[in-house]
Amino acid sequence: MTGSVNGGRRIDFSIPSAVLTEVPEPFPDTYWRRCLRVLRMVHVLHGKGFQGLRVFPYIYPLAYRIELFPERYAEHDGVRYRDTISGDDLVAGHTGAGGANFFGWDDVANLDAQHLAVEFISRFPRLAKATFHLDFAYAGWYGTLLAHCEYGYMPYLFSEFEPQSDALRMFRVDDSKPGPHIEWFPLPPAANAGLTLEPRPMPDWMRGE
Repeated sequence: MTGSVNGGRRIDFSIPSAVLTEVPEPFPDTYWRRCLRVLRMVHVLHGKGFQGLRVFPYIYPLAYRIELFPERYAEHDGVRYRDTISGDDLVAGHTGAGGANFFGWDDVANLDAQHLAVEFISRFPRLAKATFHLDFAYAGWYGTLLAHCEYGYMPYLFSEFEPQSDALRMFRVDDSKPGPHIEWFPLPPAANAGLTLEPRPMPDWMRGE
């Protein structure tokens, strides 16, 4: 892939006219609708202040997978996490093969993105605490990515048959529609300043270690 770069990262991306002129339609496939719900949940969490929550999407070996982790463990590409991450409770994983058992939970099948976000905070307290800080650069990037995904795309860094490149690949969930398709989206920007939030009153679960 080639294109405009800034600090070694691609910064340009294509915007099909549908993104600007049409309202997105629901994904035709239940599998992909559920995966998109997880991406929407992350957007909700960013809005609540957990902007340090990073997304690592990939397709391997056959299922679409999403792993969530704290920004401080991000690799240079901003998508993968370093193997020095401390503890399994700092990485939350969802696989499309799990159906509606989001993150392996068997009691959340009917929850929307907003309710999943509340459950996520409750069930991953250490991960939530580690990601409760501001990162407007990443949250803005992610919001733009998600807006494009709503038009029938799912991002991934690599798959079993496609190596990592200098951008996120975009999988089209319904390839039957005409018109230009989104093939890729830039990698996320560097974190901005590491600013923290100071909620008042501070939630009890944030007071301890």
